[in-house]
Amino acid sequence: MGCRGNLPGAGEESTPQFSLDSDRMTRQPPVMEIETIDLRFQGRVHAIAAYLVSGPGGRVLIETGPESTREILLGELAQRSIDPDRLDAVLVTHIHLDHSGAAWWFASRGVPVLVHPRGAKHLVDPGRLVESARMVYGDRFDDLWGETRSAPEENVRAVRDGERLDLGGLTIEVIESPGHAFHHHCFRIGDALFAGDAVGVRLPGEDYLSVTSAPPQFHRKETLATLDAIERLQVKTLYPTHFGEVDDPASHLAAYSEAVEVSTEFVCDRLAEGMDEGSLRVAYQAFQLERAFRSGLPRDLWETFTLVNGTDMCADGIRLYWERLEREGQ
Repeated sequence: MGCRGNLPGAGEESTPQFSLDSDRMTRQPPVMEIETIDLRFQGRVHAIAAYLVSGPGGRVLIETGPESTREILLGELAQRSIDPDRLDAVLVTHIHLDHSGAAWWFASRGVPVLVHPRGAKHLVDPGRLVESARMVYGDRFDDLWGETRSAPEENVRAVRDGERLDLGGLTIEVIESPGHAFHHHCFRIGDALFAGDAVGVRLPGEDYLSVTSAPPQFHRKETLATLDAIERLQVKTLYPTHFGEVDDPASHLAAYSEAVEVSTEFVCDRLAEGMDEGSLRVAYQAFQLERAFRSGLPRDLWETFTLVNGTDMCADGIRLYWERLEREGQ
């Protein structure tokens, strides 16, 4: 099997554009406050974050987490005396349920939900999204993700690469960031970048990085190109959804690029040896366990990684990527 090359991205879908700010002049954002809200997914700390960003004119929420943690999120907002109906907007980096599963609730309350054009229709009609996730998670789906409902179309607004959004007195730049998914955005506010799954999974204080290669859209070359583009932004802080503030972006991005390369090469080599799907999952888990424990990761924290970015799922995503390239003759 030839494990090299590039797979063309999917074509752009036609989704009406909603521009919140036609002024594309570069502006320095005023002082803002960023609060990391731990959604305590499945009772574990540091698994899924939502970010509350306050500016001089209001507040935005970046990521909602799944519907299963919505009450925790609302409780955290209530502790801060924040009425969720008065948020200026909710921004989701992409539509995977651990990032946007509760977005419908905010949209149903009249809060604008901003999302990639390719993801907007799936918030309005989440049937295919839910069906796909049920195939992956089976009987665990309801406990993990809860009920995902349709978001009112009038409150789901597509935003595009390069747009600058004026929200809460802040300028938020929308940045296309494929690799994990082709409907993925990062959001830049000043020197901070809210990175979703574009920069992997890393727990506070730990060195191990887990590659976010969930199927069906993982793309090695696009992932590495996105990391290069983020590095050129020279932001001071990254805020991945899994989990929390990263204050050494250059080191993180270099380490994650290396993790993407060695992890995808590992799968490529096993496929070249003729390894079947089930054996590949076992081998990939063992490979990642070795990398994790060599980095000094405590054993109990491994469970957090497997909860939010399971190795079986990630092995499948990388395998499907290489198989697509082979079919394309690349």
